[in-house]
Amino acid sequence: MLNRPKDVTVTRAEAEDFIFQQAEFIDARDYESWLSLFTDDGTYWIPATPHDSDPEMQLSFMYDDLPTMVARCERLLAFGTAGQQPITRSSHVVGNVRLGEPDSNGDIVVHSRFHVTQFRRDVLKTYVGGFTHHLVSTDEGFKIRRQRVDLIDCDGLHDTILQIYL
Repeated sequence: MLNRPKDVTVTRAEAEDFIFQQAEFIDARDYESWLSLFTDDGTYWIPATPHDSDPEMQLSFMYDDLPTMVARCERLLAFGTAGQQPITRSSHVVGNVRLGEPDSNGDIVVHSRFHVTQFRRDVLKTYVGGFTHHLVSTDEGFKIRRQRVDLIDCDGLHDTILQIYL
């Protein structure tokens, strides 16, 4: 059962460590471990405008379910992927982690802020914003049911296409 039992609690430090580990997996290009952090019905969403509420009805930079995340990660790791020659390297700084109220499913809601710098073809690109994680307790530990990534410049002009996860 993935719904959080009433007696399951998480500390801010535990949530912070979980989010730090997620960022480290992306920076290390350890996508298999990163994908293992999501539930089977997990989603990853980057809305294209502030305050979007429905990823299926509104434009998004990314709205991936687990099978789409698996396919994207396989492309990122494939040697011949033209969009990743040379590979994109990234560095995450995550902070201001705070626990929110459980959502209507009983999921643990964790908010944080991030700065992500990506480097590819002698160009540094910086992404800044906030994460909202909806976590569930499983026998394997906490897993992500939903991750929302709100860029502070989501409705601005962008000269690149997001290829890797933030």
